[in-house]
Amino acid sequence: MQKVRIIQAVTKKMSDIETTLSDKGIAIEMCEDFQELERICNSIEDRKRLSEPFSAKYFDVLPRDGFWIRGFDQKGKTISTQVMRLSELGETNLATLWQQQLKRLHGGKLMTTSSPGAQRINGRVVYHGDVWVDRSCAQLNLGGIMSHLALSVALLKWAPDFVYGFMRERLCLSGFALKEGYFHCEPFGSHWVEQPREIDPSDWLVWMGRHDLEYLAEHKMISGLLCSQ
Repeated sequence: MQKVRIIQAVTKKMSDIETTLSDKGIAIEMCEDFQELERICNSIEDRKRLSEPFSAKYFDVLPRDGFWIRGFDQKGKTISTQVMRLSELGETNLATLWQQQLKRLHGGKLMTTSSPGAQRINGRVVYHGDVWVDRSCAQLNLGGIMSHLALSVALLKWAPDFVYGFMRERLCLSGFALKEGYFHCEPFGSHWVEQPREIDPSDWLVWMGRHDLEYLAEHKMISGLLCSQ
């Protein structure tokens, strides 16, 4: 019964979010074609290129392992992106994965230490990244709303053990992590001996467990935020 209740809660939440976005004149597209995602992201003038964890240069992201959401306005202009990718880590924790993967993606050299969450996170793990909103929509809380939608889709699609991402320190301290739905935030998410040029070691690790995702879906404590104008 609990699983059915959670599915119903998530489905309703997704419907409410789509209504909220529609009221703002925003439509959404969900897709699993990561080559198309890269084409879209790299064609947007004011947006950074698609990040390495989602790039076809480094990973073949199959439909079962990833999805992305694009928000677009009434003229068809892309104004927001959210991307999710699943990794089956089993008993291996996130910190161990980073030792193998981050150097290959970014260069540099990691320390053997890591933030506490990275030591804890394992099992079915989803990376949430490339959260982007066009500057023209900065006052619409679009990043928070779209993140809630992406987290809801991930919960229904994968029932992950954990979802995580990185966030700029100033955004975390401003409360944006809470707007996105993340209740666990740790400073200095990754520890580097030799820092790659494109990595900011002050970025925070933000994460949630499955129970956090289910709690967020079932309770209405965020509903006022989602409907803010």
